[in-house]
Amino acid sequence: MTTARVSDTKAGASRIADVKPHRWALAPWARAYRRLARPITVTRHVRRFCRPLTIDGVEHLERLQNSALIIANHASHFDTPVVLSLLPNHIYDRTAIVAAADRMYRERIKGMWHSLRYNAFPIARGGGSEALSYSQWLLQNGWSLLIFPEGRRTRTGNLLPFHPGPAILALSQRVPVLPIYIDGTAQVLPPGTKYARPAAVRVRVGEPLGFEEGTGVAEAKQTMEDAMALLAGRSIPQPPGGTVELALAQERAPAGVR
Repeated sequence: MTTARVSDTKAGASRIADVKPHRWALAPWARAYRRLARPITVTRHVRRFCRPLTIDGVEHLERLQNSALIIANHASHFDTPVVLSLLPNHIYDRTAIVAAADRMYRERIKGMWHSLRYNAFPIARGGGSEALSYSQWLLQNGWSLLIFPEGRRTRTGNLLPFHPGPAILALSQRVPVLPIYIDGTAQVLPPGTKYARPAAVRVRVGEPLGFEEGTGVAEAKQTMEDAMALLAGRSIPQPPGGTVELALAQERAPAGVR
């Protein structure tokens, strides 16, 4: 019996890893559906449960252009509609969402619904460069991406370490990175629950980050983490004064947050 269960688990994991993006979600008819349905599937949904919804840094959203990498912290599945509700129409219409294949695409019909409703697409955790190929293609073709660099929802409220994938995408495709910090969605839809409930939500939108030629993945990832921590109102530990490490930290600090 144990052997059978292990075999079934491996087979299930293999099927999930083989799930491919639904490219029909990029078609004009699918985009038209999301545009027309947005007031119900996104706007009304967020207004119903985010009471009140407070937004800081709206001006950074208004200046954003495609293609861009939008990163947000992750405490709840409600984070996705909150971010989508903020996006200007020209960004919303061409934004795709990176979703964990083993979480959102375990069931075929639900996976298709996620793709239609939010233009989500599956990515295998730990899938390496192959898992990033579709994301790279989207950025190259004028789409923006919403991605949660922590890779999973935090259970404590603390920011988790970022995965390197977003940094690789930002550096390889030379796109700006817009950091967004969300506070309160863990009370709207806590991990492990199925039904949302009203709660106050506050969103802080940071200045877009850009990386110079020659920036390494580790440095870009750290810059993203620092920007998110600052939006969360948390201080970043600084090396001792007068050291090379301090100078490098100051160089990579996002504009306006030193």
